[in-house]
Amino acid sequence: MKKNIFTLFFIVFSLMLIKAEVKSQSVSDSLLKIIALNPDDEKTNNDFIRQISIEMYNDPDIALISVKKALQLTQTSTNFRNITRLTMYTGIIYDLKGLYDSAFLMYDKGLTIAEERDLKIYKGELCNNYSITLAVVGQMEKSIEYALKALDIFESAHDTLLLGKIYNNLGSRYSELQYYEKALEYYQKASFINERLKDKKKLAYNYGNIGLLYYEMNQNDKALEFFQKSIMLQDTVLNKYDYSIALHNLALAYQRLNQNKTALLYEKKAFAIATEINDELGKIASLNGMASIHIVMGMPNDALEYFRQSEILAQKIGARYYLMKIYEGKANLFALMKDYQQAYDYNQKLTALKDSIMTIEKDKAVRKIKDFENEKKQQEIQILTKDSEIQRLSAKRQKIIRNSVSIVGILLLLLAILLFNRYRYIRKTRNELADKNKIINFEKDRSDKLLLNILPAETAEELKENGTSVARQFEMVTVMFTDFKGFTFLAEKMSAQELVAEINHCFKAFDQIISEHNIEKIKTIGDAYMCAGGLPVTNTTNPVDVVKAAIRIQHFMEELKIQKKSEGKPYFDLRIGIHTGPVVAGVVGFKKFQYDIWGDTVNIASRLESSGEIGKVNISESTYKKIRDQFTCIYRGKIDAKNKGAIDMYFVVV
Repeated sequence: MKKNIFTLFFIVFSLMLIKAEVKSQSVSDSLLKIIALNPDDEKTNNDFIRQISIEMYNDPDIALISVKKALQLTQTSTNFRNITRLTMYTGIIYDLKGLYDSAFLMYDKGLTIAEERDLKIYKGELCNNYSITLAVVGQMEKSIEYALKALDIFESAHDTLLLGKIYNNLGSRYSELQYYEKALEYYQKASFINERLKDKKKLAYNYGNIGLLYYEMNQNDKALEFFQKSIMLQDTVLNKYDYSIALHNLALAYQRLNQNKTALLYEKKAFAIATEINDELGKIASLNGMASIHIVMGMPNDALEYFRQSEILAQKIGARYYLMKIYEGKANLFALMKDYQQAYDYNQKLTALKDSIMTIEKDKAVRKIKDFENEKKQQEIQILTKDSEIQRLSAKRQKIIRNSVSIVGILLLLLAILLFNRYRYIRKTRNELADKNKIINFEKDRSDKLLLNILPAETAEELKENGTSVARQFEMVTVMFTDFKGFTFLAEKMSAQELVAEINHCFKAFDQIISEHNIEKIKTIGDAYMCAGGLPVTNTTNPVDVVKAAIRIQHFMEELKIQKKSEGKPYFDLRIGIHTGPVVAGVVGFKKFQYDIWGDTVNIASRLESSGEIGKVNISESTYKKIRDQFTCIYRGKIDAKNKGAIDMYFVVV
C-alpha cells in the first residue's frame, strides 16, 4: 500500500515538474524575442534574469542555452549592468554543472566589466560567487579573500539583501574550516535578515545550513529540527536543486538517528532529482550518503560501489573538498573489510589532501591578515636597517675625503716652506698618499659591493656611468618563486633569532646555487624568494638553467629536512613555481635603488608556486616546451590565470 502511494506521488510530482519546465522554457523564449528587438529594455532584461534564476536550478542545460543567447543579443548594448549580470549567471550555471574552470572564466570576465564600469554591487556579487566555487575546489585561502571583499562592498553599500547572501557564504566557509561558533553566528545573521524580508527560498537554505552545522557538532535532534524546517519551506516544483539538497540533509539526520530505511529512501529521492538536473555535487553527496547507509546495513560491497561512483564524479569535476570525505569513507570501509593495504592507500590520499586543504589552505586563510601585517613590519625594519648602513658608509667616506684633503694641504704648505727638506718630505707625502688611497679604494670597493648586492653588475655599471638606468623589455625570461610551507606556524615555535638564522641559512644556499647557474636574484619578501634567468644579459639557456637550480634547491631542502628531523628540530618544506615569458626589467627608486621585474610572466610564476606541492618543481607549459628534451616531466592538469585562461602545469622529476 505504502509503495503504491509513493509511486502515485512520484508520478504526480514528475508531471508537475514537466509542466513547470515547459512553461518556464516558453517564458524564456518569449522574453528573448523581446530582447532581440530591444537589447536595452530594462524591464524585459530584469524579467529574463528572474526567469533564469528559476530555470538554472531545474534544468541548467536549458538555462545555459538561454543565457548564452541573451549575451549574444546584448553584445551591442550599452547596458553594462545587464551584461555583467548575464555573465555572472553564466558562471553560476557552469558552477551548478560542475564545470568550475568555465565558471572562473565567466566570473573573471564579469569582474573586469564591473571594475571598468565601477559597478561595485555586481563586483561584490561576483566575488561572493567566486568564493563559493573556490571553496568547492579546495582553495580556502582565496575563497576567504573573495568573501571578505564581497562583505566589505555590501557593508559599504548597506545592502541588506546581499548582506544575507554573504553572511550565509561566510557561515559555510567557517564551517568548512571547523570554526563552528563563528559559522553559527553568520548563519544566524543571514536567517535574521531573510526572516525579516520573508524570503522563504533563502530562509530554507539558511535552515538547511544550520542543520548541517548541528549535524557536524553531533547535536542530532537540533539538526533534524532545522532540516525539517528547511524542507517545509521548499518550493518542490520551482527549485528542484534546493529540494534535492534538503532531501539529502534529511537522510543524514535519519541515518544518524539509526532510521536507515527512511534515510535510504530520502537519499534515493535526492539522487534522482540531482541526476535529473545534472547537479554533480548533489549526486556526489547522495552517493556518499547511500554508501554510508549500506555500511551500517551490513552491505559493504554495495557501499564500495557507491563510493567508487562518487570518487569518479568528484575527480572528474575537481571537487577536492568532497574527495576528502570519499577517501575517509573508503579507508574506513576497506579497514572494515580487512583489506588493510587499500585502507592504508586511501588514508595516505586523505592525509595528502587534508594537508593541502585543511592545513596549508586553512592556515593561509586564517592568518592572511596577520601575515600581511607582519610582512609590512618586516619591510619597515629592512628599510630602516638599509638606510642606517648607507648613512654610516657615506659619513665614513666623507670623513676620509676630508682627512685626505687636509693632509694634502698641510703637506703642500710644508713643502713650500721647507724646500731644503724637499726629497724627504716628498717621499713621505707619497707614502702617506698611497696609504690614504688604499683606504679610499677599499671603501669604494665596499660601496661597489653593496651596490652589486642590490643591482645586477651590468645595471650597476650603467647607473654609475649615466646616473640612470633605462628599463628594458626581455622577450624570454624564466622566473622562479619559492615559498616555505607553514612558515607562520613554524615562526610561532621558534625565537626571532632562530627564525632569522634559519631563513638566512636557506637563502644563502639559494644565492650560491643560482649564482652557479647564471641566474639573477630579484628580491625576497618575508619567506618568499624570487629570481630570474635570462637577464640583464639575454641568453637562450635560461629555462634549463632555472630548472637545474630549482632541482638543486629542492635537494638542498630535503637534505636539510633530514638533518633537522634527526636533531628533533622544526624544518621547512618548500614549494617552487617556474614560468617562462616576456618581462619588463628596470631600476626603481632614487636614494634606495631596487632592481625589479614586471609583467604577466611574474604573476603566472607566483600562481604556479602557490598551486605547487612541497618538494616539487611546478612549471608552466611554456617552460616545459623549452626543457622537455633534457628533463623528465609529469603532466598535472591546468590552473586558471587571470587574463590568460587555463595554463597547463607539469612537475619536473626531481
